[in-house]
Amino acid sequence: MSARDGYFKREADISERSQHMKDCLLIPMIDDGTGKFIMDQRAVNERLEAVTGNSIYEAAGKGAATIQASHGRALRAYCNLYGRMPSDDQLAAAHKAMENVLALSIKGKTLPGGIFESAEMSTTEGIIMRDRMIALILPVLLVTVTANMTTAIPGDFNQSEIFRIRRIAGSTFGDLTKGQVIGQNFNGQYPSMDQRHLVGTGNGTKTGSSHEFKLDSATKFSKVMPFKKKSIKILHDRNIVGQDNGDGTLFGSFTIGGSTVTVTGTVNYDSGIVDPVFSTAPATGIEVHIGVDINIEKDPTLIPLVDHEMDSRVLYPHEAAIAGNVTLQALWGLRREFNLNADNMKMLAMRNILAADKDRKVLRDLYFYSKDERSWVMTVPDTLYFQEHYETLRIDLLGIDQVLMDRTEVSGLVGIVADAASSIVFRSLKEPFFSPAPGYRRIPQPHYVGKLFGVWDLYEDPNGIPYESLCYARGRNPGESGYVTGDAIPALSFKHAMMRDLQYKDTLWELGYRDLNPFNGREYFIKLKMVPAQQ
Repeated sequence: MSARDGYFKREADISERSQHMKDCLLIPMIDDGTGKFIMDQRAVNERLEAVTGNSIYEAAGKGAATIQASHGRALRAYCNLYGRMPSDDQLAAAHKAMENVLALSIKGKTLPGGIFESAEMSTTEGIIMRDRMIALILPVLLVTVTANMTTAIPGDFNQSEIFRIRRIAGSTFGDLTKGQVIGQNFNGQYPSMDQRHLVGTGNGTKTGSSHEFKLDSATKFSKVMPFKKKSIKILHDRNIVGQDNGDGTLFGSFTIGGSTVTVTGTVNYDSGIVDPVFSTAPATGIEVHIGVDINIEKDPTLIPLVDHEMDSRVLYPHEAAIAGNVTLQALWGLRREFNLNADNMKMLAMRNILAADKDRKVLRDLYFYSKDERSWVMTVPDTLYFQEHYETLRIDLLGIDQVLMDRTEVSGLVGIVADAASSIVFRSLKEPFFSPAPGYRRIPQPHYVGKLFGVWDLYEDPNGIPYESLCYARGRNPGESGYVTGDAIPALSFKHAMMRDLQYKDTLWELGYRDLNPFNGREYFIKLKMVPAQQ
């Protein structure tokens, strides 16, 4: 499959999967009249159940309603917290992870035979465990802060492909030559037929009589480009001082220092040649431009082309695993004396550690790969009030925003991950500089804090380096981020047979993607350091 075909297939796949999740979760929770979330949970459950048929949730069997309701609550909580929907790639990644787990319920369909028995998915207890695992897929994805900084890909078991598409000039025209990349920041002449080109700069002696200000399309564009009659403009110091009469002659006049300067010359419309002459040489440093309209009616092959260059990279999933055990004696002792289930406590601890490490692992990578850093002096000068000083912080963040926009060409600053010390500084700001998330409460895990200066998402990483924050960019489209994540197989529980040591042993194992975007991933991250004033 070519990169082009793979790209469009992946785009269609993401769109289809994300729309399926919206149809199953979002639409049933929205009141048709008000457009707001329905607060009656029983009514929501009934509406969710009505769309379960022919959906991915139906494949979960009896557990479908519980899983769907769990995902619906997680989606609503996300929307209430952030005031927006998760990205399409996040929803598509959750759909794919669910599909992968459900596929494992058919013995030998996708993975080597025997893995089901190990994961105990072929038993009633295993199905219950599977449903619990599926019920956690979307909530865990939506609560991890790094999901909003990365691209989530629908992960396959063995490998996944990530694509980049670039616009390429298919013609030499205007300010572009054939094969040149048309970046998001391109601000030149390409599709417009009315064009203006610098043909020379005066030195006090050049009048044009020796063709010093001649525009020859064959020389300029390596191809003859016919011009429209009565479209030619001669500009002296950016003032229009001459034009053509439609019959191949240039004429015009203007006054400089009380003296009149005339403009003459010729135009060959078919050959695309304009040759102006000034009666008095333009002074040193004066720019001379010529404006023309390209006659594409005379030669339609001149219409500029836009091609697309597709490129792809293959990513391979990484494993994560954690094991736990409890002795038979401890299991019975806790149950007898404290009515506690040590086996469940062990599984809960392993699951929480594995889930928390997802955020922490990705955050460690983002800090590691960040490119460049900026600093902000946090000491308040004697000449400024506390809140006035924080205006300088906004100025510095706006500078980071521009740097990220120039580097990525898709996005400026979207959010900041602050360490605990920097978070205190940010949270000390008053409205409207800082707005806490609804019901905000600090927790010892990476978490969402609120809006900074009404624009940027603020997160806290309690384990970050003091006074060192991570600033990141992220585009709106899949692939427009510096890092790629995704679950190929969410955490599976493997129970091991009890041996002579009388220990119940379990292993949680998962397969997922955690990689720097191979297409300029580092360009999306910058560090911001808060430093004291120099004494």
